[in-house]
Amino acid sequence: MLLSEKIDDVLVLKCGTEIKGQVFYTTRLYYYLNLLIDTGCPHTAYEVRDFISGKEVKAVLLTHYHEDHAGGAFLFENVYAPEKSLELLRQPPELPEYRQIIWGQPKPVNATPLDEEMEFDDVVVEIIDTPGHSFDHVSFLINDKLFIGDVIGSKRVLVAMKEEDYKGVIDSVKKILSLDFEKAYGGHVILTRGEIEEFLNYLMDLESRVRELSSGGESAEEIVNLLLSNVPQKVLLMEQVSNMEWARVNLIRSLLP
Repeated sequence: MLLSEKIDDVLVLKCGTEIKGQVFYTTRLYYYLNLLIDTGCPHTAYEVRDFISGKEVKAVLLTHYHEDHAGGAFLFENVYAPEKSLELLRQPPELPEYRQIIWGQPKPVNATPLDEEMEFDDVVVEIIDTPGHSFDHVSFLINDKLFIGDVIGSKRVLVAMKEEDYKGVIDSVKKILSLDFEKAYGGHVILTRGEIEEFLNYLMDLESRVRELSSGGESAEEIVNLLLSNVPQKVLLMEQVSNMEWARVNLIRSLLP
């Protein structure tokens, strides 16, 4: 599945895999000023390539190595990625079965490392380190448009991957709020500055409550039951299907003192 729309001169491509006629998870990539920011997942790689084929692509910029963002990069030239991503892009690890079903297994990509600032003809791109969701994550500021990958995955996060560091996410969100931008374009959400501030306040409040409960002797599992017991069925299903690779307890552990 591939859908497109134009938002403030940014071409937004939304893609996902149909499973028994339904698309359970989607990801976004962006085409702006002849630059492609992220490439979607392996399952939709050829759809994205064919859609973009009539457009000039001066460079492909990857925010991080995850398969739903870098999965189509093997079909493009002039691919740039964070230096920390390069080895994982060259030799992608074999993914758990559920991720292969949802997104697909990535193919090797030879990418060029990003600098702190890059220029493609007359388009200047500022690269900002924004780790937390992944160790290699970066964001891109182009004019007044900020492309944030998965710095923020949803307006109210309830689960986290085992590798995620939400203290790092808090720092990264504070960093991007210091930048001059009108709108932030993410892999799963498009946010205003006000919405990002609300997300930061939510996360900092959650961290404070986790710290208080932890200091009182509560374990991570007990804190989940106290703070995150009333969640949508989709959250419980995600924990089960992923064998706890995505889970509420991972979020709580990443916020512990």
